[in-house]
Amino acid sequence: MIYERRALQRRLNELRGVIGDILVDGLAQRLNRAGKDRVAAMWETVVLHALSKCGNLANEVELASGRRPDIRLATPDLRITADVTAISDEGLDNDNPYHELGELVGRAKDKMGLPLGGLDLRIRSRHEKTKRGTRTVLLLPPRGKLQSFVHGTVVPQLRKQIEAGEKVLRVEIDDEDIGIDITIDPRKTPYNSYSFAAYDVPKIKDRNPLYNALKAKADQLRGADGITGVIVGDGDCTALSGRSGNWDEVTADQIIDEFFRQYSSVDFVLLLSVRETEQGGLVPIPPVRQNTARMRVREGSSATAQLDTLFRSMMEQLPKPGRSPVNGALRAREDDYDLGHHGGYSMSRSKVRIGLREFTEIMAGLRTLADNGAKNVEAARKLPQRPNNMQGYILRNLMDGRLPSSINVIKTGEDDNDDWVEIQFGEIDPAIAPLR
Repeated sequence: MIYERRALQRRLNELRGVIGDILVDGLAQRLNRAGKDRVAAMWETVVLHALSKCGNLANEVELASGRRPDIRLATPDLRITADVTAISDEGLDNDNPYHELGELVGRAKDKMGLPLGGLDLRIRSRHEKTKRGTRTVLLLPPRGKLQSFVHGTVVPQLRKQIEAGEKVLRVEIDDEDIGIDITIDPRKTPYNSYSFAAYDVPKIKDRNPLYNALKAKADQLRGADGITGVIVGDGDCTALSGRSGNWDEVTADQIIDEFFRQYSSVDFVLLLSVRETEQGGLVPIPPVRQNTARMRVREGSSATAQLDTLFRSMMEQLPKPGRSPVNGALRAREDDYDLGHHGGYSMSRSKVRIGLREFTEIMAGLRTLADNGAKNVEAARKLPQRPNNMQGYILRNLMDGRLPSSINVIKTGEDDNDDWVEIQFGEIDPAIAPLR
């Protein structure tokens, strides 16, 4: 997920005294279940916790309509009823399954004994024009027919070229429904590359994931007291990311204004996301990640200034992001835990430092230093292994007759998902070295 589990756990703990055990238990169950709803539960948890620091918060209070919005907040200046939701481009991804096609071609290539990587997949597209705008669709087989397409069309052409002794394999399919160029060049291993048009850039104001999510919440808030709004968390959605700058793109502000025009039951929309800023330099440095918010208030509202003050205070309570929305959404679909400091270490004249989780897994026999922190140890051991410098350093100390003189755990904070173990090596020990 975007935020680290330790940070989420503290917020769950503190919410128990605000909204009660039953509601918090429900959030915890959703956070523990792999899938896209995990991202929605994450945003709901951090928003509820942050707003609980800004006023008197209640959760799922029943309205006269029988609906139970996520937020009822009272401050000296405001009374707010709001819902929290997370949006992604998953529906568009399902309609344009380029990733699944790449995986199927990759597996078929591996079964034919070709080297790892070297796949270049280029996908053509068409632009479907309607009265309301234009949408981009990749020229791919339907998701349900991908496997039969690969095995019945792609694989036979690849086998024929292999039998003919071709060094670089190429498959080109170009008709009204499918437009694919596949190149497999063993000299370019171990990397794969995909190329296709951006199909997830919104171009129609009221037909896109952001508008659909807002529309779904409009009825939930109808008839609610006070200021009403929708807080939208980024679950990997281009409309929120600002990644595109196409001339024919409709912006998030334009989408929200169109929503306000069609629905009067919502007074504000708050968009939450995370921005990454890459740090240049010769030495790789992790990107800087920062929580971001963009608010849109219905024209003529008298509460704009108060809402701005409230949400600025709310943002100060959010955790430090550990991943971008796209990577957080991918990790949310995995059924195990994220790696910690696996593969990371530091060495000095007499000390080494390694992640606590990796250290414990080594002690438990689940991995060795030679695995270099790989998540899938069994798969990594089938590939060529590079030497592990820390293992060599420890071996040299041992051969010199030096044993650890102290082992200390160095704690990190809630915005990290691992601690460190620092091992100090002592003087030469005559128990394992020649007497002097």
